[in-house]
Amino acid sequence: MSSLSLLAPAKINLFLLINGRRPDGYHIIFTMFQKISLWDEIELSVEQGKKRGIYLECPDSELISGPDNLAYQAAELFLEKAGLDLVVKILLKKRIPIGGGLGGGSSDAASVLKGLNELAGFPFNGASLHLLGCSLGADVPFFLLEAPAAVGRGTGTELEVVNVPHGWYVLVYPGFSISTRWAYENYVLTGQDQDTIFDAGEVIQAAMWLNDLEKVVIAGYPEIGRIKDELMALGAEAALMSGSGSTVLGAFLSQEAAHRAASSLEVNRGLRTLLVESL
Repeated sequence: MSSLSLLAPAKINLFLLINGRRPDGYHIIFTMFQKISLWDEIELSVEQGKKRGIYLECPDSELISGPDNLAYQAAELFLEKAGLDLVVKILLKKRIPIGGGLGGGSSDAASVLKGLNELAGFPFNGASLHLLGCSLGADVPFFLLEAPAAVGRGTGTELEVVNVPHGWYVLVYPGFSISTRWAYENYVLTGQDQDTIFDAGEVIQAAMWLNDLEKVVIAGYPEIGRIKDELMALGAEAALMSGSGSTVLGAFLSQEAAHRAASSLEVNRGLRTLLVESL
Protein backbone atom coordinates (compact mmCIF):
# COMPACT_ATOMS: atom_id res chain seq x y z
CA MET A 1 0.00 0.00 0.00
CA SER A 2 1.21 3.51 -0.87
CA SER A 3 0.08 6.59 1.02
CA LEU A 4 0.45 10.37 1.17
CA SER A 5 -0.40 13.07 3.71
CA LEU A 6 -1.78 16.17 1.99
CA LEU A 7 -2.77 19.70 2.98
CA ALA A 8 -5.67 21.20 1.00
CA PRO A 9 -5.60 25.00 1.45
CA ALA A 10 -8.61 27.32 1.52
CA LYS A 11 -8.91 30.31 -0.81
CA ILE A 12 -10.40 33.76 -0.69
CA ASN A 13 -11.53 35.88 -3.63
CA LEU A 14 -9.95 39.34 -3.55
CA PHE A 15 -12.53 40.45 -6.10
CA LEU A 16 -15.33 38.83 -8.11
CA LEU A 17 -16.97 40.47 -11.11
CA ILE A 18 -19.71 38.92 -13.23
CA ASN A 19 -19.39 39.83 -16.90
CA GLY A 20 -22.15 37.80 -18.50
CA ARG A 21 -23.93 34.48 -18.78
CA ARG A 22 -23.26 31.60 -21.14
CA PRO A 23 -26.06 29.80 -23.01
CA ASP A 24 -25.62 26.80 -20.65
CA GLY A 25 -26.46 29.00 -17.65
CA TYR A 26 -22.94 29.33 -16.24
CA HIS A 27 -21.83 32.88 -15.45
CA ILE A 28 -18.74 34.45 -17.01
CA ILE A 29 -16.64 35.83 -14.19
CA PHE A 30 -13.44 37.74 -13.57
CA THR A 31 -11.91 37.00 -10.17
CA MET A 32 -8.70 36.80 -8.20
CA PHE A 33 -8.05 33.67 -6.14
CA GLN A 34 -5.63 33.72 -3.20
CA LYS A 35 -4.64 30.63 -1.16
CA ILE A 36 -4.53 31.19 2.60
CA SER A 37 -3.10 29.53 5.72
CA LEU A 38 -6.14 27.37 6.50
CA TRP A 39 -6.10 23.73 5.45
CA ASP A 40 -8.09 20.52 5.35
CA GLU A 41 -5.87 17.51 6.11
CA ILE A 42 -6.07 14.45 3.88
CA GLU A 43 -4.56 10.99 4.34
CA LEU A 44 -4.66 9.26 0.96
CA SER A 45 -3.70 5.64 0.31
CA VAL A 46 -4.00 3.22 -2.61
CA GLU A 47 -3.55 -0.51 -2.96
CA GLN A 48 -4.09 -3.02 -5.71
CA GLY A 49 -7.46 -4.72 -5.50
CA LYS A 50 -9.42 -7.26 -7.46
CA LYS A 51 -11.93 -4.52 -8.13
CA ARG A 52 -12.06 -0.75 -7.87
CA GLY A 53 -13.15 0.72 -4.53
CA ILE A 54 -13.28 4.14 -2.86
CA TYR A 55 -13.59 4.56 0.89
CA LEU A 56 -13.97 8.08 2.30
CA GLU A 57 -14.09 8.97 5.99
CA CYS A 58 -14.82 12.48 7.34
CA PRO A 59 -14.54 12.12 11.14
CA ASP A 60 -16.01 14.85 13.39
CA SER A 61 -17.68 16.58 10.44
CA GLU A 62 -21.24 16.87 9.16
CA LEU A 63 -19.78 16.45 5.67
CA ILE A 64 -21.23 13.63 3.58
CA SER A 65 -18.73 10.83 3.01
CA GLY A 66 -20.31 9.06 0.02
CA PRO A 67 -20.45 9.64 -3.75
CA ASP A 68 -21.89 13.14 -3.33
CA ASN A 69 -18.63 14.33 -1.78
CA LEU A 70 -16.33 16.11 -4.26
CA ALA A 71 -13.22 14.30 -2.96
CA TYR A 72 -14.95 10.96 -3.63
CA GLN A 73 -15.96 12.15 -7.11
CA ALA A 74 -12.36 13.19 -7.81
CA ALA A 75 -11.09 9.70 -6.94
CA GLU A 76 -13.84 8.08 -9.03
CA LEU A 77 -13.07 10.27 -12.05
CA PHE A 78 -9.32 9.68 -11.74
CA LEU A 79 -9.67 5.87 -11.63
CA GLU A 80 -12.12 5.86 -14.52
CA LYS A 81 -10.03 8.09 -16.81
CA ALA A 82 -6.75 6.36 -15.87
CA GLY A 83 -8.33 2.91 -16.33
CA LEU A 84 -6.98 1.73 -12.98
CA ASP A 85 -8.53 -0.81 -10.62
CA LEU A 86 -7.25 0.46 -7.29
CA VAL A 87 -8.66 0.57 -3.79
CA VAL A 88 -8.51 4.21 -2.66
CA LYS A 89 -8.87 5.24 0.97
CA ILE A 90 -9.38 8.89 1.88
CA LEU A 91 -9.34 10.17 5.44
CA LEU A 92 -10.50 13.80 5.34
CA LYS A 93 -10.14 16.01 8.41
CA LYS A 94 -12.19 19.16 7.78
CA ARG A 95 -10.79 22.46 9.02
CA ILE A 96 -12.29 24.75 6.35
CA PRO A 97 -15.91 25.82 7.10
CA ILE A 98 -18.43 24.09 4.82
CA GLY A 99 -20.46 26.36 2.51
CA GLY A 100 -18.42 29.42 3.46
CA GLY A 101 -17.11 30.47 0.05
CA LEU A 102 -13.57 29.31 0.90
CA GLY A 103 -13.34 26.51 -1.68
CA GLY A 104 -12.77 23.64 0.77
CA GLY A 105 -14.53 20.98 -1.32
CA SER A 106 -12.76 22.06 -4.50
CA SER A 107 -9.39 22.08 -2.73
CA ASP A 108 -10.02 18.57 -1.35
CA ALA A 109 -10.88 17.35 -4.86
CA ALA A 110 -7.73 18.92 -6.35
CA SER A 111 -5.56 17.38 -3.61
CA VAL A 112 -7.05 13.94 -4.28
CA LEU A 113 -6.41 14.31 -8.03
CA LYS A 114 -2.80 15.42 -7.51
CA GLY A 115 -2.17 12.81 -4.83
CA LEU A 116 -3.57 9.92 -6.85
CA ASN A 117 -1.62 11.08 -9.89
CA GLU A 118 1.58 10.90 -7.83
CA LEU A 119 0.76 7.53 -6.25
CA ALA A 120 -0.15 6.06 -9.66
CA GLY A 121 3.13 7.17 -11.27
CA PHE A 122 1.89 10.34 -12.99
CA PRO A 123 -0.37 8.97 -15.75
CA PHE A 124 -1.65 12.52 -16.38
CA ASN A 125 0.26 15.68 -17.25
CA GLY A 126 -0.74 19.12 -15.95
CA ALA A 127 -3.03 19.91 -18.90
CA SER A 128 -4.90 16.60 -18.51
CA LEU A 129 -5.31 17.13 -14.76
CA HIS A 130 -6.65 20.63 -15.49
CA LEU A 131 -9.35 19.13 -17.73
CA LEU A 132 -10.29 16.60 -15.03
CA GLY A 133 -10.50 19.47 -12.55
CA CYS A 134 -12.75 21.52 -14.86
CA SER A 135 -15.23 18.66 -15.07
CA LEU A 136 -15.46 18.50 -11.26
CA GLY A 137 -16.01 22.20 -10.53
CA ALA A 138 -15.01 25.72 -11.52
CA ASP A 139 -12.67 26.29 -8.53
CA VAL A 140 -10.82 22.94 -8.77
CA PRO A 141 -8.33 23.98 -11.50
CA PHE A 142 -7.04 26.87 -9.35
CA PHE A 143 -6.19 24.45 -6.53
CA LEU A 144 -4.32 22.21 -8.99
CA LEU A 145 -1.87 25.10 -9.56
CA GLU A 146 1.24 25.28 -7.40
CA ALA A 147 0.98 29.09 -7.47
CA PRO A 148 -0.57 30.81 -4.44
CA ALA A 149 -2.59 33.36 -6.46
CA ALA A 150 -4.18 33.59 -9.90
CA VAL A 151 -6.68 35.60 -11.87
CA GLY A 152 -9.59 33.51 -13.17
CA ARG A 153 -11.69 34.25 -16.24
CA GLY A 154 -14.48 32.46 -18.10
CA THR A 155 -16.21 30.31 -15.49
CA GLY A 156 -13.07 30.75 -13.36
CA THR A 157 -11.10 27.98 -15.05
CA GLU A 158 -9.04 30.16 -17.43
CA LEU A 159 -6.18 30.98 -15.09
CA GLU A 160 -3.29 33.41 -15.13
CA VAL A 161 -0.78 33.31 -12.27
CA VAL A 162 -0.25 36.70 -10.60
CA ASN A 163 1.90 38.03 -7.77
CA VAL A 164 -0.12 39.47 -4.90
CA PRO A 165 1.40 41.35 -1.93
CA HIS A 166 1.36 39.43 1.36
CA GLY A 167 -1.76 40.07 3.43
CA TRP A 168 -3.21 39.36 6.87
CA TYR A 169 -6.91 38.54 6.92
CA VAL A 170 -9.60 38.06 9.52
CA LEU A 171 -12.18 35.58 8.25
CA VAL A 172 -15.60 35.82 9.88
CA TYR A 173 -17.93 32.85 9.48
CA PRO A 174 -21.46 34.00 10.37
CA GLY A 175 -22.70 30.55 11.39
CA PHE A 176 -24.68 29.76 8.25
CA SER A 177 -23.77 28.66 4.74
CA ILE A 178 -24.97 30.08 1.43
CA SER A 179 -25.76 28.09 -1.69
CA THR A 180 -23.49 29.13 -4.57
CA ARG A 181 -26.28 28.21 -7.00
CA TRP A 182 -28.78 30.41 -5.11
CA ALA A 183 -26.41 33.40 -5.12
CA TYR A 184 -25.75 33.19 -8.88
CA GLU A 185 -29.37 32.45 -9.81
CA ASN A 186 -30.55 35.54 -7.92
CA TYR A 187 -27.90 37.84 -9.38
CA VAL A 188 -29.22 40.25 -12.01
CA LEU A 189 -26.72 41.09 -14.76
CA THR A 190 -25.97 44.80 -15.09
CA GLY A 191 -24.19 44.56 -18.44
CA GLN A 192 -20.74 45.71 -17.35
CA ASP A 193 -17.81 44.15 -19.16
CA GLN A 194 -14.37 44.51 -17.57
CA ASP A 195 -12.71 42.82 -20.54
CA THR A 196 -12.94 46.08 -22.47
CA ILE A 197 -9.96 47.28 -20.38
CA PHE A 198 -6.89 45.56 -21.76
CA ASP A 199 -4.27 46.47 -19.17
CA ALA A 200 -4.43 43.61 -16.64
CA GLY A 201 -2.92 45.78 -13.90
CA GLU A 202 -5.53 48.49 -14.46
CA VAL A 203 -8.38 45.98 -14.42
CA ILE A 204 -7.16 44.43 -11.16
CA GLN A 205 -6.74 47.88 -9.58
CA ALA A 206 -10.26 48.88 -10.63
CA ALA A 207 -11.77 45.58 -9.49
CA MET A 208 -9.93 45.15 -6.19
CA TRP A 209 -12.25 44.53 -3.21
CA LEU A 210 -15.42 44.40 -5.36
CA ASN A 211 -17.80 41.43 -5.27
CA ASP A 212 -20.81 41.59 -7.57
CA LEU A 213 -22.60 38.87 -5.58
CA GLU A 214 -22.59 40.88 -2.34
CA LYS A 215 -25.67 42.94 -3.20
CA VAL A 216 -27.95 39.96 -3.75
CA VAL A 217 -26.53 37.99 -0.80
CA ILE A 218 -26.70 40.89 1.68
CA ALA A 219 -30.34 41.51 0.65
CA GLY A 220 -31.11 37.94 1.75
CA TYR A 221 -28.62 37.78 4.63
CA PRO A 222 -28.20 41.27 6.17
CA GLU A 223 -25.78 39.91 8.81
CA ILE A 224 -23.09 39.80 6.11
CA GLY A 225 -23.42 43.56 5.58
CA ARG A 226 -23.21 44.15 9.34
CA ILE A 227 -20.02 42.08 9.62
CA LYS A 228 -18.45 44.06 6.74
CA ASP A 229 -19.25 47.33 8.51
CA GLU A 230 -17.83 46.05 11.81
CA LEU A 231 -14.58 44.91 10.20
CA MET A 232 -14.12 48.38 8.66
CA ALA A 233 -14.89 50.03 12.01
CA LEU A 234 -12.22 47.81 13.59
CA GLY A 235 -9.54 49.09 11.22
CA ALA A 236 -9.70 46.80 8.16
CA GLU A 237 -8.23 48.29 4.96
CA ALA A 238 -11.05 46.55 3.10
CA ALA A 239 -13.86 44.12 3.91
CA LEU A 240 -15.39 41.75 1.39
CA MET A 241 -17.54 38.67 1.11
CA SER A 242 -15.45 35.78 -0.25
CA GLY A 243 -16.90 34.18 -3.38
CA SER A 244 -20.62 33.50 -2.98
CA GLY A 245 -20.33 33.72 0.83
CA SER A 246 -20.99 33.28 3.60
CA THR A 247 -17.48 34.06 4.92
CA VAL A 248 -16.56 37.74 5.16
CA LEU A 249 -12.89 38.75 5.09
CA GLY A 250 -11.21 41.85 6.45
CA ALA A 251 -7.77 42.80 5.09
CA PHE A 252 -5.33 44.24 7.66
CA LEU A 253 -1.89 45.83 7.40
CA SER A 254 -0.43 43.85 10.31
CA GLN A 255 -0.92 40.65 12.26
CA GLU A 256 -1.42 42.68 15.45
CA ALA A 257 -4.23 44.79 13.97
CA ALA A 258 -5.91 41.65 12.59
CA HIS A 259 -5.61 39.91 15.96
CA ARG A 260 -7.21 42.85 17.80
CA ALA A 261 -10.15 42.91 15.38
CA ALA A 262 -10.68 39.14 15.57
CA SER A 263 -10.63 39.23 19.39
CA SER A 264 -13.13 42.08 19.47
CA LEU A 265 -15.58 40.27 17.17
CA GLU A 266 -15.33 37.06 19.18
CA VAL A 267 -15.68 38.72 22.62
CA ASN A 268 -18.30 41.37 21.78
CA ARG A 269 -20.32 39.61 19.09
CA GLY A 270 -19.67 35.91 19.73
CA LEU A 271 -18.66 35.46 16.08
CA ARG A 272 -16.41 32.68 14.83
CA THR A 273 -13.22 34.19 13.42
CA LEU A 274 -10.03 32.83 11.87
CA LEU A 275 -6.79 34.80 11.57
CA VAL A 276 -4.96 33.79 8.38
CA GLU A 277 -2.30 35.05 6.00
CA SER A 278 -1.85 34.73 2.27
CA LEU A 279 0.38 31.85 1.12
